[in-house]
Amino acid sequence: MKKTLFLATLSLLSGCATPTANLPSTTWYDKAEVRKEHYEYTQNYAVERDKKINTIFYNLKKNTGEELCDRKLKPGLGFDVGVYRPKKHWWQFTVSKEAREEEEDIKNLNYFDEENVIYVRYVIPGSAAEKAGVKPMDKIVTIFGIAAPNTPDAKEDYEEILEENLTSTTVDQPVEVQVERKGKIKTLTIKPDKVCPYDLKIDQTMTVINAYADGEDVYLSEPIIDYMQGETEMAAVMAHELAHNTLGHSESGQMNAAIGALAGGIIDGMTNNLNADAAKLGAQLGSKVYSKDFEHEADYLSVYYMARAGYNYKDVSIVQKKLAARCKECLYFSSDTHPKPQERSLILMEAAKEIDMKKAFHEPLLPNFAKRNSHLENKTDDTKWF
Repeated sequence: MKKTLFLATLSLLSGCATPTANLPSTTWYDKAEVRKEHYEYTQNYAVERDKKINTIFYNLKKNTGEELCDRKLKPGLGFDVGVYRPKKHWWQFTVSKEAREEEEDIKNLNYFDEENVIYVRYVIPGSAAEKAGVKPMDKIVTIFGIAAPNTPDAKEDYEEILEENLTSTTVDQPVEVQVERKGKIKTLTIKPDKVCPYDLKIDQTMTVINAYADGEDVYLSEPIIDYMQGETEMAAVMAHELAHNTLGHSESGQMNAAIGALAGGIIDGMTNNLNADAAKLGAQLGSKVYSKDFEHEADYLSVYYMARAGYNYKDVSIVQKKLAARCKECLYFSSDTHPKPQERSLILMEAAKEIDMKKAFHEPLLPNFAKRNSHLENKTDDTKWF
């Protein structure tokens, strides 16, 4: 029976349509060289993408000042590192041909003579690292007088060294870095930038155009990086999410949800509802009660962040138009959590006019608040500017 089915399947497949183009020959190409070229391109693409978005985010963080950052500023060096880790397959007979080819391609790049090397992936233009002379592909030998890790967990160990030594209490202290460049050891002294202590991350699990903040970091999806091509557009997205963090919106949303849950819990108790339906509903309503206002507030502050960092804050409202172009129904139907894009554009435009006026009268670029914002207290002195 199985043999009959197999023969019948082959018979049917033999009747499938076939390609008819007479393709040019590629047999004379060196396949290893072609693979290497493609591999290098993919590596460089990732580096350039990360450099682009992190340069914008770094500039935004560097220009918040303590008055517009809800935390003490920390030292920023302005370069990113990678780990050179060529693949090694000790049991070649268990590995596919493709894996062996990839291993050989990586070896042929000849970045370094040893594995687990911490090296500079990119340097942010205008940063403390660039001013100190740090260059891409520098091998990190020591930092803070500590030898660069050279283990399978080198990246994690290196980040621990940074976390322990780059704190708000060391913001004014120079950082000494030893690098190896073309076989020579160079000692560089970096005078750190002062940056608002939030990190930018790419959420590779998101397949839609989106960005978000969780109170600790700012996240971008890969689709939004591709969609927001211009510097102004990317800066507007990041500044908005940074503002959510510095304004404490995640914390405020959680507090409002807790208040809603408490109110609902009282109703559950009075009605003897063991499923806590009212508490669940109260939490949902509480989390959304001021969500649209928080979005407007983050938009408003984001314009100040862009202006202080030197980006084109006057055109930031165009970002809302570009996002709305992918969601035309958003112009007419309000969501539970976000205002309509045309409403947001108007606030962004008015914020830009407000900044223009302050510039004209040589006033500090500080947003207006109706009452004291506990997250944006001025941490430099006792002066209250709102």
